[in-house]
Amino acid sequence: MTATTEPDATLNGATGQNADVERVLTDLAARLDTDAETNVGFPATLALDYGRLLPFFNRFINNLGDPFAESAYPRHTKHLEREVLGWFAALLRAPAGWWGVTTAGGTEGIEYGLVHARTRYPDALVIHSAAAHYSAAKVSRHLNLPAIAVRANRRGELDFADLRDVIRAHRHRPLIIVATIGTTMTEAVDQVSDIRAALADHAVTRAWVHADAALSGLPLAVLPPGSRPSFDLADGADSISISAHKFLGLPFPAGVYLTSHGPGGSSTVDYIATVDSTLAGSRNGHAPLLIWYAINTVGLDGLRARAHESWRVAAYTVQRLQGIGWNAWRHPHAMTVVLDTPPADIATRWRLASSNGQSHIITVPGVTTAQIDKLVTQLAGRMPQRHAGNTGEWPVLPTPRNPAYHDAEGNHRH
Repeated sequence: MTATTEPDATLNGATGQNADVERVLTDLAARLDTDAETNVGFPATLALDYGRLLPFFNRFINNLGDPFAESAYPRHTKHLEREVLGWFAALLRAPAGWWGVTTAGGTEGIEYGLVHARTRYPDALVIHSAAAHYSAAKVSRHLNLPAIAVRANRRGELDFADLRDVIRAHRHRPLIIVATIGTTMTEAVDQVSDIRAALADHAVTRAWVHADAALSGLPLAVLPPGSRPSFDLADGADSISISAHKFLGLPFPAGVYLTSHGPGGSSTVDYIATVDSTLAGSRNGHAPLLIWYAINTVGLDGLRARAHESWRVAAYTVQRLQGIGWNAWRHPHAMTVVLDTPPADIATRWRLASSNGQSHIITVPGVTTAQIDKLVTQLAGRMPQRHAGNTGEWPVLPTPRNPAYHDAEGNHRH
């Protein structure tokens, strides 16, 4: 005979009334605070205090439906969401007729881009770099869109010769190209203007370019247009997505999506009295509030200063690592420093994301030279992990597009 357990006893014992809530929360806070000191491998900015907004987390907020349409439900922040979207639209040089929405993060941003592209071109082929975020392939599968990964070079940049070959072979059908603006491992940038040129050279007119600018979109956007890579809506992107929890520093995953082509298909739902044009019906109303708070308290000048400080710390990191004989490099305008993978204990302690014998440090706002000094001290005298994919050769980096704007080490010149 099988023993049975009363449901109430099981549920209470698992998570409910018998849990030591205070101990669990104290332990969690201690772990998160300890991790903050050594988390330099994942892009999570911890440099903004949102304490002023804590009372709003005892209030339910639901941004039902389209950000630009009111609804029957009054507990929303759509007015702030529209301000946020307008701010990003100006920053990313969106044309008249743009549409946007706040998202749950980078993957949802890519999904919006591919959904809107598929609405226009149902039989399209997706092309993305082998160094693109893994969600580009995942979202393509979910949407039943065939996809091809184009080679990336050792710097993580899209191989344009291979891209042109793929475009030439498939020029008869619509193409959706995902340009990565800050690849995961090296923060390489796929130039949107070069992608548009490749499409034009092969007379491909049915095309959609989505710029996945989750990591680098915001810091690059504060640079003068002539001193940054081409990636925004004025450069030829049809849509663009940026994460708000990476450089901007929201305490939970969130982001912004913009497109030049309007919301795509939509319908009106009578019982909520609003337009259904978003992937999610009920949407996080706290995210627009926090993004609005961040851009209004830090400001454009503050964000620009944070970007330059991040690049300064990145250049310092390369210098310190090379000073102890450790292979390290970075792209111009990158917060990401690529290095030979350290021994496992150090890579784990400092949360260094690693792949094929290379790891990276990302000097988002809040990462300090003091943290870098501690890491370098622990690395001194140690040997890197060797991997079959790591040749030990350093990639040859291109010079910055505007050498007068940055010095030889990539530092900003005021």
